[in-house]
Amino acid sequence: MADPYPPVSSPLVQAPPARQCVTVAGLPFDVVDAAGAVERLCAAMVDGQRMFLSTPNLNFLVAAQRDAAFRQSVLASDLSVADGMPVLWLARLQGTPLPERVAGSTLFERLRAGEGQALLARPIKVYFFGGPPGVAQKACDALNAEGGHMRGVGAHSPGFGTVEDMSAPEVIDAINASGADFLVVALGAKKGQAWIMHNLGRLTVPVVSHLGAVVNFVAGTVERAPLAWQRWGLEWLWRIRQEPALYRRYAADGLVLLKLMLCALAGKALGPKPLER
Repeated sequence: MADPYPPVSSPLVQAPPARQCVTVAGLPFDVVDAAGAVERLCAAMVDGQRMFLSTPNLNFLVAAQRDAAFRQSVLASDLSVADGMPVLWLARLQGTPLPERVAGSTLFERLRAGEGQALLARPIKVYFFGGPPGVAQKACDALNAEGGHMRGVGAHSPGFGTVEDMSAPEVIDAINASGADFLVVALGAKKGQAWIMHNLGRLTVPVVSHLGAVVNFVAGTVERAPLAWQRWGLEWLWRIRQEPALYRRYAADGLVLLKLMLCALAGKALGPKPLER
């Protein structure tokens, strides 16, 4: 059966601008607002160009201090946006402010609402990979039930296992055969980034990103924080209310944030020594 939404070219798409980044705690962040990030993602989908999107938040900063491979996955990204108010606070303290918080879930919702349709002129085809059993399929079904600006073209919940176990040829072939524009990975930050790095060379999906909470939000198994909570940097508190098991992680990350803020106030360099990009 012919694809009802084949790839299209658009005269509106221009070459992406040279990246402008600042470094916070050793990780790069593109100086871009949400609208600019959406435009870059849509341009990649139209042109079929790879766009590995990373969305570092405070937990990413903490993990990157201790795990060089994880840090390298962010350095290898084609677009890295500040998914957390603590990142903005640190950037401001060190004198390199970022335009705004650009949460991965916000980018997804803006695309879902139709932003970028001037470039695409068709629904975005999404494949969900990961999440609790059955949730990826539920998210896929939810998009299709909407009949809006996104279509679910596939879903797979690999369960527990190693990155290699989740990277079998038939798994990658199924993702590529779906014709997806956007691959949403939900395996936990470290495993998700590692899985993407392991398979990026074999994937033909233009936009690939680990957006762990998105699959739950779309499926309706977890409710995202109200906008007021998001604006005040309290989305973490809402998530603890929804998922109490996150309390320990947020408490530990908060201690690291305090240390990083003190370092910034003291004028010290944040983060470990740079790695080769």
